[in-house]
Amino acid sequence: MLTMTLVAFSCSTSTEITATNYHITKTPPGVVKIADNFYCDQTEICNVHWREYMYWTKQVFGVNSTEYTATIPDTLVWADKFPCLKSYEANYLRKPEFDFYPVVGITQQQARDFSKWRADRVFEKLLIDLYKIDYDSTQDSKTYFTIDKYFNGIYNNTKPDKKINYFPDYRLPTLSERNQIIQYADTVDRIYFDTCTSKYCLDNKKKFPLFRSGVTPCVNDSIKTKPTADARKPYSAIKGHPIYNFRGNVGEWASENGVTFGGSWFDSKQAILQSETLHVEQQNCWTGFRNVCAWKRWEK
Repeated sequence: MLTMTLVAFSCSTSTEITATNYHITKTPPGVVKIADNFYCDQTEICNVHWREYMYWTKQVFGVNSTEYTATIPDTLVWADKFPCLKSYEANYLRKPEFDFYPVVGITQQQARDFSKWRADRVFEKLLIDLYKIDYDSTQDSKTYFTIDKYFNGIYNNTKPDKKINYFPDYRLPTLSERNQIIQYADTVDRIYFDTCTSKYCLDNKKKFPLFRSGVTPCVNDSIKTKPTADARKPYSAIKGHPIYNFRGNVGEWASENGVTFGGSWFDSKQAILQSETLHVEQQNCWTGFRNVCAWKRWEK
């Protein structure tokens, strides 16, 4: 197991978890609270997080495994629409300059698989911290940790602790959950603020920029503007915990099959305002995702 950036890749500070309070009143790692037992990533899942997922899968299953192959994004999506972005095929996913830019070129199923993997890794780390299981750097395709294995008592012959009944369920958000999240979003057009009800949302009307849309990266076959933006900027100095880039930057996979929401840099502002959702058939260079999370009770 790695020292995982994904355990805390939001700006929030998670409440300490102990064996006696391991339940839905505590904030899971890496997310911020939206409502009772409902949490969300501040940013889109970024390239650095996805590379960690790829690396772990390669170490556990092997470089030639179907499991590892299934984690690889389609990096050729960049030149499909913009020939001048051909250099992004080799650089966007792996170059440190783009570490905290949203991962793209992934299918909805790949996003779902990542979410499950993330839940397994976070729960594994929490159990290690609670001394319920031992750290094991030698896991392979037969011995790696999953939530299911732990609760069924088949991970390393470890009997599950009866006091621990909940696990962090990281997943893609539903369309109805999106409406909850938007109250905490920052990059929202003034029109979109018409639905504001929370004081936090109303206070942010003048504070945050409009969403990123209608970007034309290529002018005369040269890159004039990066299509996507760093998921963390220019928000690093802002106090509090809004949800960043919930509209624009990249569209985001919803849990509903083939559906994305939020619009992207590739879409016009008008198109984003006119349509809450889009149906997407394959990966592209303007669709990514973020996770929501809730403490879920284990049921056999």
